[in-house]
Amino acid sequence: MENNNNRIEVTFTHPRSHESFTAFLSPQCTGQKAIQGLIAGNRNGPFLEPAAAGRPYELAVKSSGRAITPNMTFEEAGVVNGDVIEVRQGGMGAGL
Repeated sequence: MENNNNRIEVTFTHPRSHESFTAFLSPQCTGQKAIQGLIAGNRNGPFLEPAAAGRPYELAVKSSGRAITPNMTFEEAGVVNGDVIEVRQGGMGAGL
């Protein structure tokens, strides 16, 4: 347990299903690194499939709605132990 002292436990929600994934992250983990980890997955496989062109994944703290940008750390976003992080998927507008 001592190994988790410098980590925060967060739960990611899937953008298109009711699935969730709980992870222990460094507060210095960036939004981009977290998304890469969700795509890489664990022994059970990936949590997310690679994003389609023009439909990037976005992260947001569920309780506040605050976006976690790709280069923002979870600490900078104010994420605390037990937070739920919504994985959202953007889309391209018409005519692009």
